[in-house]
Amino acid sequence: MTPTPFPSPGASCPREGSVLICGLGSLGQACLLRLLPFDVPLRCLDRERPDWRDPRLEERFGSSLVLGDMRLPHVLSQAGVETARAVLLLSTESTVNVEAALQVRLLNPSADLVVRSSGQLASLGALLEERLPGVAVVDPLMLTAGAVTEALRPGDQEACFRVDGQSYLVVEGNDLDRRQQRSLRQAAPGQARPLQVVPMGSHHHRSADAVPATTARGRWLALRRGLGAPLRLWRQCSQLQQGGLLVLLALLVLGLALFSAGGGWRQGVFVTLALLLGEFVDPVNVLLPPGDGIAAAAPWLIGVTLLYSLVGTLLTSALVAVILERLLRERFGWSHPGRFRRGSRWILLAEGDDLAARVAENLVRDGLQVLRIDTRPVQPLHRSGMVVFHRWEAALAALQHCRLEGIGLLSVDLLANLQETFQLQKSWPEARYVILSHAVEAAERLGDLLGGMAVISSMDLVADAVVATAFGERVEEICRIDGANHLLVRYRIQQGDALCGLNLSRVEQGYGVTTIHLLRPGRRSPLVLPSLDLVLAAGDQLVVLATLAQLRRVELGSPDPPGWRLRLQGAPREEGRFEALQSLARHLGGPPGTMAPLLDGKEHLTPALDRELAEQLAEELRRQGLHCTVEAVAVGEAIATEDPRP
Repeated sequence: MTPTPFPSPGASCPREGSVLICGLGSLGQACLLRLLPFDVPLRCLDRERPDWRDPRLEERFGSSLVLGDMRLPHVLSQAGVETARAVLLLSTESTVNVEAALQVRLLNPSADLVVRSSGQLASLGALLEERLPGVAVVDPLMLTAGAVTEALRPGDQEACFRVDGQSYLVVEGNDLDRRQQRSLRQAAPGQARPLQVVPMGSHHHRSADAVPATTARGRWLALRRGLGAPLRLWRQCSQLQQGGLLVLLALLVLGLALFSAGGGWRQGVFVTLALLLGEFVDPVNVLLPPGDGIAAAAPWLIGVTLLYSLVGTLLTSALVAVILERLLRERFGWSHPGRFRRGSRWILLAEGDDLAARVAENLVRDGLQVLRIDTRPVQPLHRSGMVVFHRWEAALAALQHCRLEGIGLLSVDLLANLQETFQLQKSWPEARYVILSHAVEAAERLGDLLGGMAVISSMDLVADAVVATAFGERVEEICRIDGANHLLVRYRIQQGDALCGLNLSRVEQGYGVTTIHLLRPGRRSPLVLPSLDLVLAAGDQLVVLATLAQLRRVELGSPDPPGWRLRLQGAPREEGRFEALQSLARHLGGPPGTMAPLLDGKEHLTPALDRELAEQLAEELRRQGLHCTVEAVAVGEAIATEDPRP
């Protein structure tokens, strides 16, 4: 046996050059703190000396800080923009950032630009990204929409995100019966909870309820749910609605008893229903004896039938009003909501403007009912599943008898959000409360201190996305999972990239990211949770879920080496030899013919593999009659493996 080291896949070297941060407000300093451990040269530029939030930043950058207007060429040159690999333009004034981006692109055509923008310049930012390559426009509030949505969404999932129209859930546990699932790679897998990524639609919130309908228990549960539906509807009605239904039922029973005399129950049904539809003359004529006129009608008969006819007129008028109101609302968007149905479930969003609109859109898309409080004088766009009020008093009155699943207070004023939360908790103590803060350190611990509410710091979330974008990644969403920010990143694989030529198992095991979505050239539909033995090629689009540190490892091209190998012995059956060669070639790399020495009946060690692929290969070879065991490579041990190829 000739031992040879396992060849590491080719990885592109990280780009050289400094990272220039222009604008040292709360977001700029948060990005600086995240860039410190990455061992890249950092330069800073601001109009005036900032109020340093961390003494480490002042100690390191206080003396080298360049002061001046980021839109001026000589100021940018003094800050070293010509040699920068990435420039972060993070001023609070979006117009200043856009003007500076144009000037930076003239001085440095190859640097990656991250431009902080607001909702008002969204269209201009999209045009900049199209016209200027390497420019990414980031709206801090819009990037927090995903985290706010997750904190408000009811259910036992840890997170939910959407990629190319497909929704995914992150749930706790490991359901071995579920076909499509992917273990979430975490920074400390030994201490973290086991979390799985599953496509939405394949997950049951309570697996105990998923009983086959063919069993006796399943039939009993289905019967019980069917019988309990009227009772649930009755409980959801208000007292006025319940009283009206009881009166209507009493009128039906009394009418059948009064109007059946002389003509049987069929006459009673006909006359009662005709009167309750608002008719009067025809039903009364049915009750009169043949040959007698109206003079023969008893006074009580005229009074009772007239009362029934008046009640029927009110019922038909109410039905017409309801139909007309629904038609007007669906056709013209006219609605005048009062109190909602008793017991109905809602999510309340207050303030937040464009952010609240994005969060509401995400929640309505998942089938949830949303009520927004928007105090702006503009007329908001109504859509199914969402109601907008302009005053707090009217909104709270409409929700008086409803169940609030979540309440999001999205104003930029943290103290105002806290005050509203404490007041709302008196009426809805079981609801999920989400408070948006601008730049609060240790926001998660602050939420626990205040009684379990979720305090989301927009700067904490956006800083991770900005730093990842500075390294050339494209962040589509941010998920808060187990106290860590996981970024949903789309890689467009090109020839020479660190990921090009790797199988997905190597991507996951080597860099610690979780592969979610793979779109291959020429295919209309993407691969959902693709198989780990697929090899990435130029032109592929891979979507992963990863932390900032994991993305940095991809950028550096420094994966962990594979830590498992296969000890195999034996010779396959003649009819299964070709399949065994194909399995070895697919997992080890190389033509099937070069794998023949591994099947000569002697004991061999394969090159090092990732655990999933090693176990998959062992299972396939055992079916062909080989004896296989999966062994871990000891820490520090040189991976001596035999090369089956000549």
